[in-house]
This record gives sequence, C-alpha cells and structure tokens, in this order.
Amino acid sequence: MLATTTIPVSKPRPWRPSPPRLGGGGGNGGLVVECSSRPKKKATAHHMKTRPKKTQPWDIRRKGPTIYPPLPPLPPDWTLVTEDQPLPQPPQDAGGLSPTPSAS
Repeated sequence: MLATTTIPVSKPRPWRPSPPRLGGGGGNGGLVVECSSRPKKKATAHHMKTRPKKTQPWDIRRKGPTIYPPLPPLPPDWTLVTEDQPLPQPPQDAGGLSPTPSAS
C-alpha cells in the first residue's frame, strides 16, 4: 500500500493597498500607538492605589485630627496715640521679680 499525503494549498490573496501611515508616508515613518495593553495610571489614581492601607484595628477606628477651640484674638501690633491720650503702660511681671537686682 502506498501512503499518499496531501498538502492543502491556500489561494493567493488579492493585493490591497495599505492604509496611509502617519509620519510622512515613508517606510521608516511615524510610530502609531493603537491600543495599550498596560495603560499607565495618572498621578492621583496612582497615589490612591499605592497609598499605605490601614490594617491595625486601632488605626482603622481612629478619627480625624483633633479640633481645638479657637485662639483669642491677638493684641494689635500698633497703637495710635494722640496728644490727648497718655501712653499705654507695658504689662507688669506677675512673678514678683523686679527688673533691677536688690542690694542686701
């Protein structure tokens, strides 16, 4: 018995002109990106994805920053003095210490 093998032969495809390319139309022309299989995350999305996650129970239950009562208003930097008003006196030290040493 003779073994015969057949090889399938495909029909030749008709020639079609290629679509125009970017970059001047030469053979070594432009680079065209059609689809990215691994797109890059933009800055905020990257920071949100890679930020440190809270894993400890005490840290997960922790609330936001402490809110303190507002500070009293600061005294004015400048005080306008007219000739009719006396000069304001600086506050005295409450510790009982005098600015000049006492001789004993």
